[in-house]
Amino acid sequence: MTGNSTIPLRRFARRRPQVGNYEQQTAQSGPKLELNIRVREYLNDVSNPTAPAYVSHREIPSSEEISVVANDEAEEEVEVPANQVVGPWESKRRYLSDNYALLREDAVTPLRNVVSEMKAEPRVLEKDSVEHSYIYEKVFITGLTFAQSGVAARVTFSMRRSEKRILWDQSKRLAQGTLIALSTAQDIFKTVCKIGVVAARPLSGVQLNPPEIDVFFGSPDEIEIDPQQEWIMVESSIGYFEAYRHTLLSLQKLASESFPLAEYIVGVQREVSPPQYLKQQSIKDLSSLFPTIDNRRSRIDLLNEWPDQSGPPCSSSSTIAASLDASQLDALRRILTKELAIIQGPPGTGKTHVSVLALKVLLQNKCPEDPPIIVSAHTNHALDQLLRHINSFEPGFIRLGGRTTDKEIIEPRTLFNVRQATKLGVVPGGMKGPALSAMRKLVKDMQQLLKPLTEGGPLSELVFKEYGILSEGQCQLLVKGAETWVDLTLPEGVTAAISKWAGDELVEANRRTMPEDFGFEYEEMDLEYEQLAELEAEGKLASDEEMDGLRGEWIRFNEPLTGPETRQVDFESLLKDDLWKVRAGLRGSLYRYMQQKVKQAMLQKMRALAQTYGKYSKDLKIGKWEHDTNFLQSANIIGCTTTGLSKYRGLLDSLKPKIVLIEEAAETLEAYVTAACFPTLEHLILVGDHQQLRGHCNEPELEGDPFFLDVSMFERLVRNQVGFTQLIRQRRMHPEIRRALMPIYPNLEDHESVRQREAVPGMGNVRSFFFCHQWHEDHDELMSKINNEEAKMVVGFFNYLVSNGMKSRDITVLTFYNGQRKLLMKGLRGHPNLQGETFKVVTVDSYQGEENSVVLLSLILIVSMTTMPVDAKQTAVVRYLAVMPDLIATTPLAQGYRDFAAGGHNDLAAQERLRRLDEENAAMLFGEGEGEVEGDDDTAAAVLASRTNELTLTGTRQARDGGVRNTYRGFFSVTPGQDGKGKGLEKSLLD
Repeated sequence: MTGNSTIPLRRFARRRPQVGNYEQQTAQSGPKLELNIRVREYLNDVSNPTAPAYVSHREIPSSEEISVVANDEAEEEVEVPANQVVGPWESKRRYLSDNYALLREDAVTPLRNVVSEMKAEPRVLEKDSVEHSYIYEKVFITGLTFAQSGVAARVTFSMRRSEKRILWDQSKRLAQGTLIALSTAQDIFKTVCKIGVVAARPLSGVQLNPPEIDVFFGSPDEIEIDPQQEWIMVESSIGYFEAYRHTLLSLQKLASESFPLAEYIVGVQREVSPPQYLKQQSIKDLSSLFPTIDNRRSRIDLLNEWPDQSGPPCSSSSTIAASLDASQLDALRRILTKELAIIQGPPGTGKTHVSVLALKVLLQNKCPEDPPIIVSAHTNHALDQLLRHINSFEPGFIRLGGRTTDKEIIEPRTLFNVRQATKLGVVPGGMKGPALSAMRKLVKDMQQLLKPLTEGGPLSELVFKEYGILSEGQCQLLVKGAETWVDLTLPEGVTAAISKWAGDELVEANRRTMPEDFGFEYEEMDLEYEQLAELEAEGKLASDEEMDGLRGEWIRFNEPLTGPETRQVDFESLLKDDLWKVRAGLRGSLYRYMQQKVKQAMLQKMRALAQTYGKYSKDLKIGKWEHDTNFLQSANIIGCTTTGLSKYRGLLDSLKPKIVLIEEAAETLEAYVTAACFPTLEHLILVGDHQQLRGHCNEPELEGDPFFLDVSMFERLVRNQVGFTQLIRQRRMHPEIRRALMPIYPNLEDHESVRQREAVPGMGNVRSFFFCHQWHEDHDELMSKINNEEAKMVVGFFNYLVSNGMKSRDITVLTFYNGQRKLLMKGLRGHPNLQGETFKVVTVDSYQGEENSVVLLSLILIVSMTTMPVDAKQTAVVRYLAVMPDLIATTPLAQGYRDFAAGGHNDLAAQERLRRLDEENAAMLFGEGEGEVEGDDDTAAAVLASRTNELTLTGTRQARDGGVRNTYRGFFSVTPGQDGKGKGLEKSLLD
């Protein structure tokens, strides 16, 4: 493509979701447009000379921050403060600065490690990288995109070092918002290191050959425009910077704001006061919880009383309060009466149910002038679950950010779709219009500036004169000399003085990424891309409509010619005279020298224009948010993820929110919750369970002493004995499984409903067990742990359950490792008896809060256990496979199926034999007792083994009454004898 190539970027057709009656009413009567000045006050920072140093850190890490190795012998140490998880912080300032430093370190460490590795081993291949590097070479800038969110460089690249063909639609490589580092191909990070983020990775771009993406450089003064410069680009396969980026900005902003609830968050004050709004008006309507016949008790003074449930019920026993247990009622009271309400909910105790009931009461007592209630969750999935519950009594909620899989209820209520359904005019005094006008003018200026790099052919003498490289007299001499030359290949009227002067000394630049086909195999499907999609959906850079690519004008560079590179020549002296006097053989090199000087001068002007463009891009963001506040202020409930709380913090702050509820708070890193402390906040509700999953850190060293970055605010406050309520009655697990959680939840009780669960087909009355084995553990090419034999056993057991009547959709397979997940999925898909079935194989982290009838957990963990035989003590190293029917897995729970695993899963005849067993004769019976359990040949005989008791499911055997008391627990199965009448014996020794 030659000539000026200013064309619109790829645009994507969008389907507008159908809107219900609520949206139609909103479209007809939309809110009155008003200017909310708080948005620009929030985003237009005023420098504060007394602010702590961390406030001045730039949004995108600098090259100095990423490239810290001083020389080949020494490596600079990165100072990271210790975390204060016990006792109070010394000050708000120290709390914010240290949390910023810890989170910043976790965000940048993966890329820093990659860059360090590239310095030490510049030719390393991805498969040999110990720092989980993704490496792209032969990177060239092919154009610029002028998006509303900034100026982005379009780059092409080679995948040679991956030695794989990439399944881009299932890969987390180069996801939008990913932090990248670039260096010149000659330097490879020795002295040159530029940092950027992926601006867009549309599938249509990365599936090209060569693939292409858009990149934002770290700041406008780092933008590059030379299409002939070859780069190398790296990213880390660990972490996702966009998930940190906005939270880090929020912590910087908090330094200049008031900090509500600091007495608890910073000072760990244990006694919690009521919210300020409740002190001002303590009488609230609780009729949604406690309806009565005459409705006299519906209004309660919450600071002085709480309804007595021992009195006469209302007209029916179906009141909401009557269905709650005592701990749930206590939790509701805490939520409604404490300005910091912490609710711990073990598995199945109804955390979300209590949250929804509390929201219903809060909404029932919300005044028209009150700001919206903000609800949040750690993941998009959990947020959508919560919003679906809310929809039953408040269909007018609005969801901020991200894509949702709920097309019926949630998608029509995203801000983008609400905005599309309600066409509003211009906000009076808003910044959107002026910003757009200024940006359009700047785009034209930048296009004009860069036009010489888009036209093809050599640069003209007029360009060299414009940039002061040639004088007016030199240009005239150059043109006059060229007029004596005749070039029949040039169009009529085109003198092309430079072309005639340089002649055949101009050579093809040939500096571009070439199409490739190395014959590589496709890489395995990256199963972690689903988890990354959760974060990526929340981190879209400009607005919800920019889901797949950047919108805006773009230019393609077209600079096909240059000259040979010659050193040790004084080119400046050659430029002082008539260019026709430059001897042949140096003209091409001199042209290259002048060409580089032009591009350097262009670059400085381009960076200045991009700096101004970035300012107006920020003004445009302000203008859009000024427009959006008109939608949000009329909503009663606004939902977003904890990442969205930071991303949209300026927008939410403009609404002056008073109440924020966060679910999954215990698995959210502290800084994300801190960002929810708006200056106007009066009531913060944290719901979660710190005894399940903790927050995830990129850098494992930050998880332990003394950094404790994975300790959430929820856990820290609970362990410092700040007031909280624990829910204690579970409605999810069969009691047998619940008993295994007693070391973790000693007070957990069973609801009556869980005692009536049906038995699992083919399992008799077995509800849970451990399986111990000695199979060899390995790792895949990405260093993820795997165990082939264990995977085969799980696949065989899965098939056994399906053969006995279980639906595959009712079985979930969990593992802690992505490598094992791939292995399990491959085995299930390849099993001859399971063709056409669907499988749920997920990592434990992504399964939080989910449910299923049967859960198989593949641990492949090495665990040190202590056993106590009668004659001696010994320490054994074992591996566990926990198989747990009816359980949402949080810990390994029971015992095993050894004979089946040892070979039966590969024996179709054995599987058929097991499937046909009469359950009355117990295909597999679970027993517990002292000594041996005996049975006749017709019903089976068994040896009950694995000397453990109910409270020692981790494998230790305890002494009782001064001696060792053995509790034998195991299973037996009936194997038909030669006569087919069920005679025979299969032993299962689980020692």
